[in-house]
Amino acid sequence: MGPEPTSTVLTAEQQAIAVALRRHTLLALDDCLYALQATIPHLSRSALHRCFQRHGISRLPLGEDG
Repeated sequence: MGPEPTSTVLTAEQQAIAVALRRHTLLALDDCLYALQATIPHLSRSALHRCFQRHGISRLPLGEDG
């Protein structure tokens, strides 16, 4: 199976911050990126997307509209 995937860009604490923000706000990827860049200046869009994929939150749940 191999080792569990880990980030080479984000620390475990930074990943926890990003995941908590996404789960509590349900913001889109770009909105999360803009919100987190003040805290994590070296954060890239692709690194954030990979982090969300690892944690199973890369796709937002569908709203009541569809």
